[in-house]
Amino acid sequence: MSELLNFLLKHEESFRRIRLPSLYSDFRSQQAINPDGYKSNLTTWETGLTHAAQAGLIPGGKDILSLRTGESLLQALETREWGRPLALTPVIPLTFIAKAAAVVEGRMIPLPEFLNSPISIYERKEAGSPWSLVSWALRRIGLTRVQSVKFGPPKGSYVLVANVEKAAIEVMRTMDVRLSRIDRVVPMNVFAAEVAKTLELPGGLTNDDLKIMLVYLSRDKSYLAYNTQAVKFRAKGERSPAITSEDTNIASLKSLMVALSVQLESLTLKVTESDQKARSAVANKNRAVALASLRAKKLYESVFVRRFETLSQLEGICTQIEEAADQIEVMRVIQASSVVFKGLNTEIGGVKTVEEVLDGLRNEVDQVSEIGAIINEATQTTSMGDESAIDEELETLERQGQARNDERAIIETKKRLELLDSMVPSGLMARSGERAIERAQLDALDDSTIALGRLSIDSDETKATFQERSQEPTKQREAQQTH
Repeated sequence: MSELLNFLLKHEESFRRIRLPSLYSDFRSQQAINPDGYKSNLTTWETGLTHAAQAGLIPGGKDILSLRTGESLLQALETREWGRPLALTPVIPLTFIAKAAAVVEGRMIPLPEFLNSPISIYERKEAGSPWSLVSWALRRIGLTRVQSVKFGPPKGSYVLVANVEKAAIEVMRTMDVRLSRIDRVVPMNVFAAEVAKTLELPGGLTNDDLKIMLVYLSRDKSYLAYNTQAVKFRAKGERSPAITSEDTNIASLKSLMVALSVQLESLTLKVTESDQKARSAVANKNRAVALASLRAKKLYESVFVRRFETLSQLEGICTQIEEAADQIEVMRVIQASSVVFKGLNTEIGGVKTVEEVLDGLRNEVDQVSEIGAIINEATQTTSMGDESAIDEELETLERQGQARNDERAIIETKKRLELLDSMVPSGLMARSGERAIERAQLDALDDSTIALGRLSIDSDETKATFQERSQEPTKQREAQQTH
């Protein structure tokens, strides 16, 4: 079993062994009889091969963004039990699937057509694919059910749009960290290496995948511009980037720096190897080999120093270019700011207009202050009349309240006196002289009792005073009886 078929059976749920008889049969005749089963088989093959291509398992190359059709693909799908998939015959090697669904709907696009089309693939989907017209023509002449139709899209490679979109998202996410102009310009070989690293491709990016990615990001996403030497990413707020001669020179400078870095790594390894070789020769007492190794080591070290100095100079130049580019950006911002200020000053109308507006504002404020003062004065006069009437009404209420309090005090005092009368024994009241004296004493107590009624009856001091005075008649009667 091939690696491709093993991948499909292991990772694709639709490639269950129970479905293999249907998938490997010539299901093209089911298009009219069983359209649901026909569509299901097409979708299963298309999805499985797309995922296999993304894993780099399609025979004929390590492309992950395109699918190569032909005999090698059929051989990789062949099994002992079911043979080759009959719907993918050599007469129409996978182009049957492409013509029937994926190409017509824009999910698979022939590689030459994808690379050479000046129109975005998304605009092409709206306008309709040329293969939709071909399918319509075939249906009109009754050839869609013919088993040996030899007409279809060109044999070769097909761009897998789903894989391209997924990879482009990862690449753009990685490259969005580049902010300065120098960082946004990279040599073509550096771009290919960074894309391979982003997509986790140890073997690197194939030429077809590199072309597909560049075309998609430039034409369909307007994310970058490129030529044979340089790739320039879009800046924030920029609609579509364009490569200038300065960008090409910057890319050449960076390419040279990358080459020098690689040379320095190689020279470092050679210096280490020569040193180890010399030490080994000394240990083996091989003087000639030791001397030759030391001479080679010195040579490599001298070359390393010169290359390192050159690289340092290039890095300094690159830093100066970046500073100059930043200054250009600053000047652009300043110029734009001056235009904004000029427009705002024009809208304001100059210093004279501002002075006139402020003078008018001061006059209006003064008028508002005068009107407020007049209104406050009238309000205060009215308030004074109202306050005098309120004071008079308050005094009347206080007098009425005092009168009610006096009446309550008199009533309470009389009740207490009647209580005292009921407390005196009946034998002691026989004599009229004594009653007269008692009445006189009670009359004398009226004034003091009324005064006591105005005080708080609940206080301890008032209660003591009242009890002491109320007991005086009783004490006098007891003294008279004693005499």
